[in-house]
Amino acid sequence: MTASGPGGNIYDLGYQPYTGPRLGRRSAVRALFSQSIRACYGIGRGGRAKIAPFTLAAIAVLPAILAVGIAAIAARAGPAAGAIGDASPIRYETYHGLVGILIMLFCAAQAPELFGRDQRYGVLPLYFSRVLTRPDYALAKVLGLMVSLFAVAVAPYLILFIGRVFVAPDPATGLAHEIAVVPKFVLQAVLVAGLLGGLASLIAAWTPRRAYATATIIAVFIIPPIIIAIIAAQASQDLARAIVLFSPGDVLDGTNAAIFGSVPDSVVVAQVALPGWAYLAAAGVGIAGSVGLTVRRYLRIAT
Repeated sequence: MTASGPGGNIYDLGYQPYTGPRLGRRSAVRALFSQSIRACYGIGRGGRAKIAPFTLAAIAVLPAILAVGIAAIAARAGPAAGAIGDASPIRYETYHGLVGILIMLFCAAQAPELFGRDQRYGVLPLYFSRVLTRPDYALAKVLGLMVSLFAVAVAPYLILFIGRVFVAPDPATGLAHEIAVVPKFVLQAVLVAGLLGGLASLIAAWTPRRAYATATIIAVFIIPPIIIAIIAAQASQDLARAIVLFSPGDVLDGTNAAIFGSVPDSVVVAQVALPGWAYLAAAGVGIAGSVGLTVRRYLRIAT
């Protein structure tokens, strides 16, 4: 009898060893770091994964584009140019207050996706069975989220900077006038990305369920300033002064005021009148502590 269905062939190719380059641990860390950045923006995934990050990033830069338009109008106003520019509410020192909540939402949307998927699908043993160590994995993920946040945080400042330089009557003079503010907004963007990214990473690493992690991140960012405002209004200024450094939003508002020499957006931060170095130190401690605790989480996680 002959077979009536489709047939096939079996080929004995034998054992084929890998003969390509072995890039080692450093290359594995770089690959995981770059993949973490791509995952934060939904690159390499479906269209739905790109909606939240790119929408939030677009909304974050929109005020900067409007500010450049206002500056261009002011440049044509002649003697009234200075008054129009000063009347604009969109400036370097006020920009954090305009987009801070958007960066927090970016964290809440992307950190659970970055840290929770590997735990939910049980693929951590595959990472840890090779040259990649547990601290390598944790640091690559955390730094990937921080770099993604830094790009979102610093992009509006760069648009403001470039726009102000080119709408000036003399771009060379405009560059000389604006260049001094570059270290300031870069430092503020680093602190925003580091503190918010570190805290979001820590929460997402401990909460694999995406919905729970997102809700917890939003609560940690949004609720403390409200509680501290109530305490400052109803209880004691001394108590508010003692706990304001535990509120990420108030800490970043304080760093923004300290870096740019401006009035804080938060009424509580303005009332407690802590020195600027206290907020900068609190942000540094928060970044180091959250990163360290995230690494500790992966050192102890069961796989």
